[in-house]
Parts: sequence; C-alpha cells; structure tokens
Amino acid sequence: MKTQLLNLIFLLFTISFSYSQSNDSKNQWSKLTNGSETERIEAAKQLSLYYQSESIDTLRIVGETIFFYGIDNHYQPAIEFGKITLAEFYVMNGRINDGIVMAKATLSNLQERGDLGLLSNVSRIISSGYRKLEDGNSAMLWAKKAIEYNKGNKESIDKTEGMISLAEAFLLQKKESKAIETYQDYISIATKSKNFRGLSSAYSRLGDIYRISGKLDLSESYFKKSFQMAKKTNLTSPKAHALNNLAIIYFEKGDTLNARLSFEKALTLREAVNDLKSISESYYNLGDYHFYIEQYSKALFWYKKSAEIARRNHLLKEEKDALLASANVYKKQSESVQEILCLEKVIALGNDIKLTQNADAEDLTNLQHEIWKTDFEQTKTKEIQKENSLKFYILLIISCSLAIALILVLVKLKKMKKSTN
Repeated sequence: MKTQLLNLIFLLFTISFSYSQSNDSKNQWSKLTNGSETERIEAAKQLSLYYQSESIDTLRIVGETIFFYGIDNHYQPAIEFGKITLAEFYVMNGRINDGIVMAKATLSNLQERGDLGLLSNVSRIISSGYRKLEDGNSAMLWAKKAIEYNKGNKESIDKTEGMISLAEAFLLQKKESKAIETYQDYISIATKSKNFRGLSSAYSRLGDIYRISGKLDLSESYFKKSFQMAKKTNLTSPKAHALNNLAIIYFEKGDTLNARLSFEKALTLREAVNDLKSISESYYNLGDYHFYIEQYSKALFWYKKSAEIARRNHLLKEEKDALLASANVYKKQSESVQEILCLEKVIALGNDIKLTQNADAEDLTNLQHEIWKTDFEQTKTKEIQKENSLKFYILLIISCSLAIALILVLVKLKKMKKSTN
C-alpha cells in the first residue's frame, strides 16, 4: 500500500511538472513562428537546449524552421543559428562528418562578428563530433577552443562551456583521473551558478565511470546526485535517465526490488510526457530485468509491449530489438516455431530500416544541398559587393585626382592671368 501511495504521488508530481514544461515549449514555439527577428532567435536557442535532451528529431525541426526563416527574410543571424542547430542534430543523429563540416562553415562569420558565445558553442559541437569519431586529439583541441572562447564571453553565466567536452576527451585518451578532475571542477563552478541540467549530466558521467570500474557504491551515490539535480530542471529525460542508471546499479548489487521500482518510475515519467521511443525502451529494460532473473514469461510480456508500441509508432529499430529479445526468450523455452517467426519479422524489419534510412539520408542530403546553395549565393553576393566597392573606390580616386588636377590648372591659369596684368 505504501509503495502504491508513493507511486501515485510521484505520478501527480510528474504530470504537473510536465504540464508546465509543455506550456513553456508552446510559448517558445509561438515566438519562433510568429515573433520578431530577435524573439525568433531567442526562442530557437531555448527550444534547441530543450530538445537536445527531450527529442532529437524535434531539434531538427527547430533548426530547419529558423534556417528557412532566415533565408526567406535575408536575416543572416537566423541562417547561422539554423546551421548550428542542424549541425548539433547531425552530430547527435549519427551524420557526424556532415555535422562537423556544417559547424565549421559558420566559424568565419562568427569570428568576423566576434560572437564568442556562439563560437564557444560551435567549438563544443565540433568537439562532440570528433569524440564520437573517437578522434581524441581533435576532440581535445576543439574542447579547449570552446573553453577559451567562453572565457571572453561576457554573457556566459558560469564559464563552463566546453568543460564536459574536455572531460570526455580525456576519457577518450584513457586519462581517467584527468577526466574525473575536470568533472569535479565543472561541478564546483556549476553548483555556484545553479546549472542543474549540467550538474545532472556531470554526476551521471561520474557514475558511469565508477560503475565501469566496479565501484558500485560510489557510482550509486553519483547517480542519486544526478537524479536530485535532474528534479530541479524542467526536463523529463534526465530524470528518467538517472532512474535507469540507478536501476542498473541496484540490479548489479543484487537489490532486485529497488531495481524494479526504479525501472517502473522511469517508465512512469516517460508515459506522463508520452515519450514513445523512451517508453518502448523502458518496456525493453523491464523485459531484460525479468529475463536475467529467469522469469521468462514476464520478460516476454514486456518485450512484446516494447515491440507493439514501437510497431504502432514506426520505431523500427526498437521493434527489431524487442523481437530479437523475444526470440531469445522463445529459444530458452524451446519454442522453436515462435522463435523462427520472430526472426523472420526481424529480417523483414531489417529491409524496412534500410529503406527508411535511405529516405532519411536523401531528405537530409537535400537539406544539406540547400544550405550549400545558400552559402554559395552569400559568397557570390559578398564578392559582388567587394567588386562594386572596389569599383566605387577606383572611381572615387579618379574623380578626386581629376578634381585636384582641375583645381591646379585653374590656380595656374589665375597666376598666369595676374602676371600678364
């Protein structure tokens, strides 16, 4: 009864919290689509931060919306921020090289304008891309650039931009102690500025580091801190992520009761905001939980739920994973007919995934071509402006020279007239 009451309180808190964050998002979308130039840019920045945590696909929509607004209205800051947002999306979505190239393409204009805040953000994106490519040296270089640009940025609240990227670059270079030290420095600064979202991320990564090294008690303490910080934000995904981390730690420590409760609370959070992909993943996690304690019928129940919600919402990869897990359960139960049926569905899904990926790739490539076309047109416009400016200055010099020559001739004629008289 106590557990049910706690879960009810937890659900009511989540629903009220998700309503406020949803309402804020609607206000920002209204500004993005109907606001003034500066309001649209600011709304795009706020929504970009929000959807980096909550919905990567929507991050792309934000980027496209502000980019095409800039194109239609010849507003360069909107074009630039659209590119930066899309670069972030590309890096997060696996088109890493495209993301890095697009981010780098914005650097010259930002440097010319002296926009240190965006220069720092772009450098962080590039560092993140190189980290995913496992290029430790390049990730380190751009993380340091992000930090350096941020030092001179008067609008930066806590000067932490790039520090997490630096810590991750240290991890990539197998310098764990340096990574931990950098995360601790980040936490010290971010605590003063109450950057709860960043703190949740930093504590989560420290928890991961200690979990991998087998220090489960220390890992658990950091995951709990991550959850506490996530609760102070208006974001759902960090809270669910922290709870999933705690569930894994509890399970590895043999505390199956708390593991199951944490998995279920993470699921409750995701259901409250209708995060369909994450709901499918939570069902899958619960399937794994029951599978590893050899409760195969319950595991199959959750795997089927995961596959079903994924199928209804065209989440092909999640459906494929759930079907493979179901096939594994049938194998354990020696139900070969059901196992083969699941595997046949997996093969069919594999073909669907390829077709979908090709369609997405074509769509994104068309967008990339539109951006390149815009860059080319802007470059040509600048060249024409330079050429016109050069012609103007040449004409001005010629005109001035002729004027001076005329004045000198007139002066000379005047002197000759005087001498004649």
